Amino acid sequence: MSDTESTGPDVFADGVPAEGVPPEGVPAEPAPETIAELDDAAAASKASPADAAVQERLWRAAFALDRWLFIARGSDDEPTPFALRSDEGAVIFAFSTADRAHEAALGFGLSEDEASRLLAVPLPSAAAWVASYAEAGVEAMVFDAPGNGAMAPLSNLAAMAVYISQNPTA
Repeated sequence: MSDTESTGPDVFADGVPAEGVPPEGVPAEPAPETIAELDDAAAASKASPADAAVQERLWRAAFALDRWLFIARGSDDEPTPFALRSDEGAVIFAFSTADRAHEAALGFGLSEDEASRLLAVPLPSAAAWVASYAEAGVEAMVFDAPGNGAMAPLSNLAAMAVYISQNPTA
């Protein structure tokens, strides 16, 4: 696991109020134009799944966020990200916004209380944190399911983070 004292997950159970100021400990939501770019990149990715440049655009948009959100499982002292077993093996789900995480959690059948517990992990350390779950048998991460649903093998996440940080322009 990565160092969670300074770069690990922050657990919160409150949403962002209507006035847009998050409660203490809750990261602000990404700007609407950032989410629009992410969604445009995801739509292009779905249309051209074999196009490496299109896939890079999607993951650059995901890595441009300040943090990724995860549905929290376990205790607040030792939270873990929600995962499910799929045809590809165990999969962790990451999200760009609290609303997307909450909606997905309810869709997975979690209760309202469970769906409201989220982990916020800052980037770029989020990629290494998630990748560390490969040791526990997790195979992949799905981003913004079910809407965008981009999937990346955990073995690629840390490498993507390094590549994007070392090559800031595509």
